[in-house]
Amino acid sequence: MTVISASDYTITSNGSDVALFFELTDCGIIKGLSDETKFSMSDFLLVYIKNGSANLCVSSSAVFLETGEFIICRPYEHKSLTVLDKLSEICWFSFRGRMSTELLSFLKLTAKDKCFIGHDAEINSLFERIITEHSKFEPNSELITSSLLIALLGLLSRTAIHLVPQSKSKGQEKIAPALDSINSDCTSNISVDEYAQMCNLSTSYFTHLFTSVTGFSPLEYKQIQRMNIAKNLLSTTNLTIKEISGVIGFKDPLYFGRCFKQLTGQTPSAFRGKK
Repeated sequence: MTVISASDYTITSNGSDVALFFELTDCGIIKGLSDETKFSMSDFLLVYIKNGSANLCVSSSAVFLETGEFIICRPYEHKSLTVLDKLSEICWFSFRGRMSTELLSFLKLTAKDKCFIGHDAEINSLFERIITEHSKFEPNSELITSSLLIALLGLLSRTAIHLVPQSKSKGQEKIAPALDSINSDCTSNISVDEYAQMCNLSTSYFTHLFTSVTGFSPLEYKQIQRMNIAKNLLSTTNLTIKEISGVIGFKDPLYFGRCFKQLTGQTPSAFRGKK
């Protein structure tokens, strides 16, 4: 068992030693539809979906998050978020420190496994207090925000452990096999008919249900997932556009370029040139 005691804290006048233990480095709220948001590669990342839905791209994989869910990502991974709902409200926190891994292990918060906690007044209040305090730049703000974040992580752990998971809507349950398949491998050539068969639904009903649950048709959703990976590869690798096209399942780089521009408003070359 990992034990974290008061002796692990060494508080100095400038708070520098506290930062070595655990430090909130940045935080914010994303409201409504927005362009892709990128986060620090060197920090842990906590994302909580207060309302709406979003795709979180971590390295080359994508996770679909919806209202009431949170996830923690480890450092040294490329992390970006695409909001899928114009009514979304998403809180995020970046943190670091030599005891971060031990703290998460102690609290049984496994990185990259999303958890459902729903809406909790105490947790929402802590989210707001941390973000407000972080923006003050006043004496001891660093110590206060880091302490509040530790308290928040403790509450998230308690809630995730004791809360009975919310049952999915019937619509979510029916399309779950297809959604899981797309989220785990959006580069495959599986057709809409095949996704419908996975769910034991007719193609027309499956398409209607998928669109009502996610806000996108199956092909649109799959395309967004592919382009999230493409953006990540354009930003973080030296792969050619032709190579990236192949990685995400496009045989024709020109067609990939047209699809990329249709969704992002930029060509792949222009997107890469701005990074």
